[in-house]
Amino acid sequence: MTGPRSLRPPKPFQGEAVWIVQHDESPHNTVLGVFATGDEAYAFMETVKDDYENGVICSYFPIGYRSTDGEVLYRAEI
Repeated sequence: MTGPRSLRPPKPFQGEAVWIVQHDESPHNTVLGVFATGDEAYAFMETVKDDYENGVICSYFPIGYRSTDGEVLYRAEI
């Protein structure tokens, strides 16, 4: 782990989608955080990516998303 993490209070959620940061190599795709904006999610990714050997990923999900809805864009951080 690198340095202390700074905790900021989250902004009130007012959107129609969430960003989920997860470690997809764990048995159950462990969710590490859920965020209202991509900026918040990617900032969090920077603080935790070194805690996981192959990094973490971030996915954008519209509210009401179901796994049967099809493709979701994501970015892996290594």
